[in-house]
Amino acid sequence: MPTLPLTQLDERAVGADLDNRTFTLTFAQAVPIKDLLLLLVRGTSLSVVPDPAIAGSFIGELKNVTVRQALGLILAPLGLDYAVDGTVIRVFKREPDTRIFDINYIAAQRSGTSTIGTVGSDPSATSFANISTATKTDLFSELSRGVQTLLSERASFNVDRKAGLLQVTDFPERLDRVALYLEAVHDRVHRQVQIEAHVVEVELNDEKAPSLDWTVLAAQMVGDQTPAQRAAARPSLTGMRITDVQKLLGLFAAHGKVSVMANPRLVTLNNEPAIVRTDALTVSVTPQIAPDSAVMLSVSPILKAPIAAESDMLARVADGETLVIPGFTREREVRERKNLGISGGWFGRGTVVTRKRVEVVILLTPKIL
Repeated sequence: MPTLPLTQLDERAVGADLDNRTFTLTFAQAVPIKDLLLLLVRGTSLSVVPDPAIAGSFIGELKNVTVRQALGLILAPLGLDYAVDGTVIRVFKREPDTRIFDINYIAAQRSGTSTIGTVGSDPSATSFANISTATKTDLFSELSRGVQTLLSERASFNVDRKAGLLQVTDFPERLDRVALYLEAVHDRVHRQVQIEAHVVEVELNDEKAPSLDWTVLAAQMVGDQTPAQRAAARPSLTGMRITDVQKLLGLFAAHGKVSVMANPRLVTLNNEPAIVRTDALTVSVTPQIAPDSAVMLSVSPILKAPIAAESDMLARVADGETLVIPGFTREREVRERKNLGISGGWFGRGTVVTRKRVEVVILLTPKIL
């Protein structure tokens, strides 16, 4: 075998093994890989045993590398790998491995569609607003697409929905990538959000008031806060947010008769919709947990009767804060038995019909579990 170039041997390292001796290799012409392996261990206590089937060559320069570093840099591009048994280095072709991963999720597809704002029955109507929201969740299909982008050309994989298993055959470093990806996915999809909802109806005392005075209410809610609480307000969050639901309900009582139409407490997974439904109102809410522990809420409330009212919104609130959604107003006929004064001095009781202004307010409090 011709003498191969070996320069700048680091004589400071007494022990010649995988990690404590550095050298520099320079090859201007291609060198067979088997010859190069012999050069790497020359002058050391190491032995190298290459598989007879390996082939390939190397051209280039490696500066100040150890034997272990050189093996990693030279062998990987050639589709080769090595194993160390004591002082013996075995070099062989890299072969794919098979690993089975658990997918701990329900094998079901969930879909939902909501359309907010439609053209009315009046043919002369020329303007309207329309927002359509569609949600489809199929974790197994999304995982398959994500895993496929991490694999090599020689890889194969199979998803067993019923068993909740993912079988992947590929090189070890690719399998490690899949493991990290699945760990990140499970960490996010398994997170849960508890949503406490209050659907409140306020029958206004002032018949002429179009709705609750939210400017006054907002000022009253922050009036009792300490300077530290005001300073802690996060400008990146959106919507009217409060931390004391009972205080707000008390303020409502000063403006009219308060009735709680519904007060459910729902638990849903991250990015999965939850629905609150009453006789007059349906609210669809989907939470998404942000890395900073804020919660993005996609909310679609629909008031059905007696006057249809719809909206669609995105809001970002802190964990444990309450999002206030006002603005659903309607009129109601109220029948009351009252004493009636009649001409001639005779008094009796009768039914008096009055029209009251009613506002429906939705309060949503997400809490990350």
